[in-house]
Parts: sequence; C-alpha cells; structure tokens
Amino acid sequence: MRFKKIYIEITNRCNLHCSFCGNNNRYKEDMSLDRFEFILKKIYKYTKYIYLHVKGEPLLHKNLDGILFLCNKYNMIVNITTNGVLLLDKINIIRKYDNIRQINISLHSENNKDNYLEDILKAVDMIPDIYISYRFWLDNSSKILLDRLKVYYNYNGTSNRLSNKRYFSIEDEFIWPSISNSYYNDKGYCYGLKSHIGILVDGSIVICCLDTNGDSKIGNIFEDNIDDILSSDMVSNIINGFNNRCVYLELCKHCSYKDRFNK
Repeated sequence: MRFKKIYIEITNRCNLHCSFCGNNNRYKEDMSLDRFEFILKKIYKYTKYIYLHVKGEPLLHKNLDGILFLCNKYNMIVNITTNGVLLLDKINIIRKYDNIRQINISLHSENNKDNYLEDILKAVDMIPDIYISYRFWLDNSSKILLDRLKVYYNYNGTSNRLSNKRYFSIEDEFIWPSISNSYYNDKGYCYGLKSHIGILVDGSIVICCLDTNGDSKIGNIFEDNIDDILSSDMVSNIINGFNNRCVYLELCKHCSYKDRFNK
C-alpha cells in the first residue's frame, strides 16, 4: 500500500489559540531529530510526499532546519501548512531547501498582528519557486483579506490562480472531529487510509489529518511494523466501511468534514 501523502506532526505546539481549531490535552512537545529520522526510514517505501502538519504550528519547531535537512537527505518532497505568523522569521531556512513543493498558509487564523499579511507577502515573494496556497473560510473577514490579496497580485480573473504558483482556496468552516462534539453521522466516505495517514508527535499512526487526540489511532510507528498495521482487521474494517459508505470509527461518526466527499 502506498499513500499520496503522509502527515507528520513535528510539533503539537502552536503560537495561536484559534476558536475553530480542535482542542487537545496532549503533552506539548517537539519531535526529536532522531525520532523524525527513524520515521523517514520507515515510511520511504510508502510515500514520497510528507506534510509537516497535523496539529500545531510546524514553524515553531526548535530545529526546523534539521527537520528540513533530513527531509532532503531522504529525498522527501515537503508540504508545509502554517498560520504564517513565523514565515518571515523562518524564510532563510526555507530558502535553503529545493524539496519544499508547497506552503499552505491558513489566513483564517485568528491573528491580530497589524502587519500580518504584509509580512507574509514579503516572505512569499522571497520563495518564487514554491507553490503557495492562501486558505480562507467563507466569511466576511476572509473576504477583506482576499480582496487585499487580489489587489496585491493585480488579480482580475475567475479562477483561484492569483499568479504563477500563487493560489487561494476558500472553504466552508466545518465542525472539528471530536468524539465529544454534538455532530453525528455514521454514513459517509473519507480518503483516510486511501490517500493518506498521519503520524503524531508521540508516534501514534492515525487515519485522519484532523485527529486532535489520536482517537483514530491504528498503531505506533516506534513500536509496530507498518505492514502489520495496514494488514490488521481494524484497518480492513475502516476501509471496507468507507467503501460501503458506512463509518467504522467513532471519531469519524463525529466528523462533518467527510460530508464534502458525498456531494
């Protein structure tokens, strides 16, 4: 089994406290370089694309340079999802590596820094060869930011392409998956275990890139063989359930994000 991408949570710390982002009570930590390299050695035959994000802000990692160096060493193509607050501060590290394919910048983050967007645009202009996706919720505050982007890029088109390798993405806000939330639907489909898996900072392997607390855990990469995990009855039940539009895991029954795959 190969995956289109594997998410690796190099830190579960964040520098913002946005209301839409799912809360968790996990111990806050950065993944060590030794553990990160151990993961890369184990996943190389399952994907070439890694996303440095599950929860937390990846640019907060205390040794981002070391993380990206290891990605380059193992020929991994990297995507980063960030709130953008630290992008300008870290831009010289990012510019060192030519295996970073895309940076997703969540401009729906609740950040009150006056020059927030200006700093992001300044940083983005310094990395012309990296794809940039500016992400928004479909609301009035996002429209203001998007209008500022359109002016900056002299945009007058109808697609989501602002300029060369610069795009925007607008989505409806969703209810963050949590066993404790009020949303419930035991029918539906998801690409978890189809296109991707995630690895949390403690090594837990989850099927969901939105899994805040590891509730979709199918194993631990530091303790288990990946092939054994992927051939387990649990994984088979999850995949067969999605194939039949019948949700197996309790967490997935409390996830509204999957509804967009049934339209």
